[in-house]
Amino acid sequence: MADFRFQGDIPGSKSVFNRALIVKSYFPSLVLNGHSACDDVRFMTDGISKISTRSHIDCGEGGTTFRFLALRVSRQAGEHILDASSRLLERPQKGLLDLMHQLGVQAEIKNRALHLRSSGWQQPKAPLQVNTTESSQYASALVLNAWLLDFDLEFILVGEKVSESYFLLTLEMLKTLGMQILKTDTGFKIPAGQKTSSQNWTVEPDMSSAFTMAAAGALAGEARLTNFPFSSTQPDFVFKDIFARMHVDFSVEGPTFTATNRLPLQAVDVDLFQSPDLFPVLAVLCSWAQGISRLYGAPHLVSKESNRIAKTAELLKLVGIQHQVLADGMIVHGNPQQALVKGVAFNPDKDHRMVMAAALMKLKGHDIKIEEPAVINKSFPEFWDMIGVRP
Repeated sequence: MADFRFQGDIPGSKSVFNRALIVKSYFPSLVLNGHSACDDVRFMTDGISKISTRSHIDCGEGGTTFRFLALRVSRQAGEHILDASSRLLERPQKGLLDLMHQLGVQAEIKNRALHLRSSGWQQPKAPLQVNTTESSQYASALVLNAWLLDFDLEFILVGEKVSESYFLLTLEMLKTLGMQILKTDTGFKIPAGQKTSSQNWTVEPDMSSAFTMAAAGALAGEARLTNFPFSSTQPDFVFKDIFARMHVDFSVEGPTFTATNRLPLQAVDVDLFQSPDLFPVLAVLCSWAQGISRLYGAPHLVSKESNRIAKTAELLKLVGIQHQVLADGMIVHGNPQQALVKGVAFNPDKDHRMVMAAALMKLKGHDIKIEEPAVINKSFPEFWDMIGVRP
């Protein structure tokens, strides 16, 4: 097992960065403070620069990039093509197409791309029906692009509110930036002509990345995160509460969050409905805890970058951890005295979070060759330098 020691800043949240970049596309004078070199932010930045009456934009693998940009380019009259990976287009997109049609935008997915024909958004005759059964990203994409409209925009969220916490993050961010968002009897209303009242926005460090690095400290040494926020609307900020329940030795002093490998970890039951991105790394953490953990509430894990329930089960089986797969998560039988495996390989199936999970097993001493390690660049290109092991 490596004697892990890390001290440094966590890069900016790709989720928050992509939201902020959409806002900046309407108000170019808005200054964004923070840094992210990840692929999703790079594709978003490049895509925004290519918006025209005949846009042709590559969205890569990013769900927020694809969905946020789809609504953004549809505000521009013209014909637009948004390329994306085959896997991304295979993920649920019906809610996005339905929303486009309600706004008077012709939209269809064909030939590995989203094809749009728009005259700009047309005022709906009734409140928009935004289906959140597949994802909250449709609702976030809608409100992020509700600036400078010449009509009031009313909408209702329908269906099960999957990852609603990310939509609430969007609302709080936009309100801070000056957007007026009113609650109605059935939904929301954004009055016409919204303009930002802010000149600067600071992008917080990414809480999913922070959780991974903190988990590395809890498992194998010490991690000192030196730009940790006092509070955050990012759903994965809840990892602090999970750490407390697992008896992780951690402290927060000013902007520094420190997690140390000192106490035996305890099993935990966690509902991940609002924070599914924690699942792969949390399952690894639970595999080293004493007792049986139950991670549940997130059936949408099967339609992320990979089927994360199946891939996490594959990783745990590879290192000999007893577990039971659930439709919405997993039961993990922790074993702090794991026998270390040698000479095995793990394919993360192009999923950056599965790379993180496998790397933590490697950090703990399992001899795992991680295939396609560069997929980590989707969210955290600095990861391999920070984690201190090679794939």
